[in-house]
Order: sequence, then structure tokens, then C-alpha cells
Amino acid sequence: MQGPGLPVALFRIMFGILWLDLGWSKAPWLIGQEGHRFGWLYGWIQQEIKHPTFGFYKAFLENVVVPNFNFFGYMTFFTEIALGLSLFLGLFTVLGGLGGALWQVNIALGSYSVPGEWYWVWPLLIAPHLIFAACRAGRILGIDGFLLSRISRQEKGPAGIVHLLFRLA
Repeated sequence: MQGPGLPVALFRIMFGILWLDLGWSKAPWLIGQEGHRFGWLYGWIQQEIKHPTFGFYKAFLENVVVPNFNFFGYMTFFTEIALGLSLFLGLFTVLGGLGGALWQVNIALGSYSVPGEWYWVWPLLIAPHLIFAACRAGRILGIDGFLLSRISRQEKGPAGIVHLLFRLA
């Protein structure tokens, strides 16, 4: 292995575990202190509303997310589990890296002004996802590498959806 391949792959796997842990802590069967499902998610959204960074985001949380909390709870749970699996397994890592960066931006929009939040945490959580995508970090110690070797052995190049997936590996 050359260059940063192995260290970046190991870092990607650790971020995958982080996402799996975060997603699992918001599982639909976990009841938070406020009596709502999805663990501590409802209470955190209330903190974001109480300490808004942007008025438009506070309005979005109050008028869209809270009234439809069940939908957003499931969306959060499944998104974070999908990000975790993508990064942990090295499967569609470009997509997982870009998705993880955007998901962290979303979280940062609401969490930036919450007391006790360290503002530098957001660039530190966003940047690795972009590196995973740019480096195609799933090609080392990941399913992306296996898929790439299988597809490249075919006589004809990949076509259609396989070609798109190949570009995300």
C-alpha cells in the first residue's frame, strides 16, 4: 500500500463506528427524558431551538421538524446508520463521505450556538468526510476495492447503473 491509503482507511472505519454509535443512540425504540422516541434527539432539537444560530433554521425546526418529529427521527436514525455502514464497510465511500459532510453541516447549523458546543468541532467533523470521498477511501480495506477489482476484470466496461456505482467506489 502506498501513501496515506491504510491510515485513511483506518480513520474511515473509525468514523463509521462513530456514525453507527450516534445512529444507535437515536434508535426508534429508545425513549428520551422528554418521553419521546429516538433517544436524546428530541431534547437536542429543543436546545437548538432555545439557542438558535440562524432564525430560518429555528423556524424550520419549530414549524417542520417538531410537528413531524416521527418522520425526522426515523430519517435521522436511518441516515446515520447508513453513513456508518458506508464508512465502516468502505461501501460507496464517495457517497458516504459527501453525505457525511452534508449531514455534519446540517447538524452544525443547529448546534453551533448551543452552550457548551465547541465551534471548532464542526470543521473537524466535516473535513474527514470530504477526505474520505476525495481519496476514495473505501478502495483500501473496503468493499469498494473488491467491487473495483471485480468490475475492472470484466471484458466490457461497466454500463448504466453499474457505471454510476463504479464512479462512487
